[in-house]
Amino acid sequence: MVFVILPIVSLLTAALSAVIGMGGGTLLLAALLAFMTHAEAIPSHAAIQLVSNSTRTLAFLKHVDWSAVGRFAIGVVPGAAAGLGLLAWLGQPERSEPYLKMVVGAYILLSLLIPRGATRKHAASWWDFPLLGLAAGTAAFTVGAVGPLIAPLFARRNFVKERLVATKALCQSCIHLIKIPGFLMLRSYEHLGQLGLLTLVLAAVAIPGTLLGRRLHPYISEKHFVWLYRAALLVAGVKVLIVDGLLKSPLLR
Repeated sequence: MVFVILPIVSLLTAALSAVIGMGGGTLLLAALLAFMTHAEAIPSHAAIQLVSNSTRTLAFLKHVDWSAVGRFAIGVVPGAAAGLGLLAWLGQPERSEPYLKMVVGAYILLSLLIPRGATRKHAASWWDFPLLGLAAGTAAFTVGAVGPLIAPLFARRNFVKERLVATKALCQSCIHLIKIPGFLMLRSYEHLGQLGLLTLVLAAVAIPGTLLGRRLHPYISEKHFVWLYRAALLVAGVKVLIVDGLLKSPLLR
């Protein structure tokens, strides 16, 4: 059953991310966690998303903002080191994961409430993407899907349509590229062969899903793209804050 349901989910979520630039990774991780442990789902999700984001980057390559990606990567490396240390210290990240996701969910929703005009004068800040890379690199090993974490900054820096999809995809690829060896180094897996086969299937299916989304993308106007992106942020924020955070925390048990 898992080899039927998850490939369909991987295809559809890859298409969704190619159309609006976010949402697919979070939904895919939620599906993986329904069939896997946290320690299995996070690296599997990273491998699938690395393929999906890399395919999306190639499909929109001419629209990549290389300056933003470079500044983001500067923060990812020390952030990943901090995330690895945090993961090793926590031991069982499942215990703290709900609280971390509550913080991320609240941050996403708050970003939708602050008027864009309040930050427009800071649009050229040099530190925003390195700081975001630092936070994303740290959160990647515990929260897992960091797409919703980095998405608001792209929206507030007037990234839209192809520029947003391409640049965000490449930034996320940097995170997933580091996350896979990090997890393999810290965790041991009893069923590595079966997990690897399933991950390979889901990653392969993500490629046509991304290309399908690329074909659908031009039919969405810039106005509708912004509306869909903000709607996706709202859904992701509520899901991460309440479903993944509050409802899974000891506070309601």
